[in-house]
Amino acid sequence: MLILLSLACTNAEKDTSATTIDDAVEYLSPPADGEGFQLAMDYTVEPYTEAWRCEVYRLNTEVVSNINSIKFQQNAGMHHMTISTTGFVGGQIEPGSYDCNSLYEDQMDSLIMLFGAQGDAQDLLELPEGVVAAVPANIDIIHEVHYVNTTDQSIDLYSRVNAYIIPESQVTDGIWGGNVRDENINIPASAEAYSEWTRCIMNEDVEVIFLASHTHKLGIEFNIRLFDGTESGEVFYTNDDWHNPKIVKYDTPITVPAGTGFEYSCTWKNPNDFPITYGLTSEDEMCNLTYIHTPYSMSAKCEVVETSDGVLWEN
Repeated sequence: MLILLSLACTNAEKDTSATTIDDAVEYLSPPADGEGFQLAMDYTVEPYTEAWRCEVYRLNTEVVSNINSIKFQQNAGMHHMTISTTGFVGGQIEPGSYDCNSLYEDQMDSLIMLFGAQGDAQDLLELPEGVVAAVPANIDIIHEVHYVNTTDQSIDLYSRVNAYIIPESQVTDGIWGGNVRDENINIPASAEAYSEWTRCIMNEDVEVIFLASHTHKLGIEFNIRLFDGTESGEVFYTNDDWHNPKIVKYDTPITVPAGTGFEYSCTWKNPNDFPITYGLTSEDEMCNLTYIHTPYSMSAKCEVVETSDGVLWEN
């Protein structure tokens, strides 16, 4: 299994007052026969409610899909949409519609994220020529959407994901990737600018082609530096808009030899009179780094070696 784009969960509150959908929406057409496939999900979220829904279904393919590009379409202001799987073999979860909170109680640690998007209504993600995410046939798919409806009207959620494939003869390399997720966040009450950082090093040589960041609504800045195993360099990636966690594609890949990696930091402003910790709800916080790399290697990962609070964890 190759991760196409693995983005961490985002559950932060966002103003969706201008995103009511009507019958005029023209849904993304599926790829032509032989050129790929489409994943689709629809759900209605009632006024002043939060929807975190997971649709489970079997990927209807017969052979490995060599995916070179993805086009997606969804409601503007979507907190997040993800496509995940339980592994190489289907039949792990009964197909149907689930509340993600209950589904993930047993499945969160075992899921492999294949694709994710946040905020934007539509976009196209293209891998380099000949580079693919190879997705096995007939696997279980968990199609997830999360949205907060702050309006007084029902909103029809929709999510369309088109995967475009290339022939095996054109494939030159594959991708893999992962998340570094700090689950030991403790933001003090009334903090104006509180930061935590994490350093990780790759256990194998990789060429990083995508980086992404994620915090919730208290996040005011996310920075990434290269880490040579001893010292950290200058900030080369920064994001100060938690509404739009940046997914940056590097046309010239970042060479990251084994034993080197990244330092990433999150800074939050907490106006509350109580501390905020890590969690999945809109009232909690996150501090996550996502990386996608070549070559394809399921064993490659960025291992945490140092943190600002001294807590180390496996990711």
